[in-house]
Amino acid sequence: VIVASTSAVALHALARRRRRALAQLELASGAAAVVSSDSTTASAVTNVLVLTAHPDDESYFFAPTIQALKRCENARVHLCCLSNGDAYGDGETRKAELLRVKEMFALDALVVVDTEDLRDGMTTEWPSETIGAVLDAYSEGVAFDYIITFDKKGVSGHVNHTATYEGTKAWLANKRANASVDDEQKIPEVWVLESTNAARKLSGVLDFTTSLAESFIDSKDRVLFPSPNPLEVIKACRLHKSQFVWYRKLFVVFSRFTYMNTLRRMD
Repeated sequence: VIVASTSAVALHALARRRRRALAQLELASGAAAVVSSDSTTASAVTNVLVLTAHPDDESYFFAPTIQALKRCENARVHLCCLSNGDAYGDGETRKAELLRVKEMFALDALVVVDTEDLRDGMTTEWPSETIGAVLDAYSEGVAFDYIITFDKKGVSGHVNHTATYEGTKAWLANKRANASVDDEQKIPEVWVLESTNAARKLSGVLDFTTSLAESFIDSKDRVLFPSPNPLEVIKACRLHKSQFVWYRKLFVVFSRFTYMNTLRRMD
């Protein structure tokens, strides 16, 4: 396991619409820290773990969420990547690229897992037990309030993405099954990045109206994070230079995940 961390940085005030979205997430989950619609109030620190499968997932898929969280004064954002993306022998390069993205987004900590059980590959089966062990190990050092990861479709359908979801789901179920009454409050809430059909996925900013309507209809368990700066998202994708081939250049322009994220609470 490779760990890189930075001290907390001064965060900018959240734009009004981002504050409302964050407040919605806080109220939906019953968290102690409250984000006002008019000002960002720092109370208890909120620790958030973004759990991904490969270096570049955080940029191509989760960037609007990361941007919004980093503009919330009380949030400390940790990124855990379950593999080094070494399917084609370029794992060291991809880790170096991910570190640059970590610095750009001013993430509070980064962990890249390097284990035989979690090798990048479309034919590699990732054991849920290993993913659970990673979450247990990380949780020993940091009390997380939220974990954010893929949903069961994994946005692109990549088997490592869906395995990340399944492993997290199994870990959460085990925690709930074995928790005492006092420990139940310590179990982090898990929110998943909602996948869409291909037409919506590639409709870019045009999907905003539909996504906004869905978030209002199901406001308790779904929240929309529009990107405050899509150009910054594209810049993050470009930092993954080894992966920024022509079809990914097209994808980042047309993908709704460049412009917005919809998160849904895991049952």
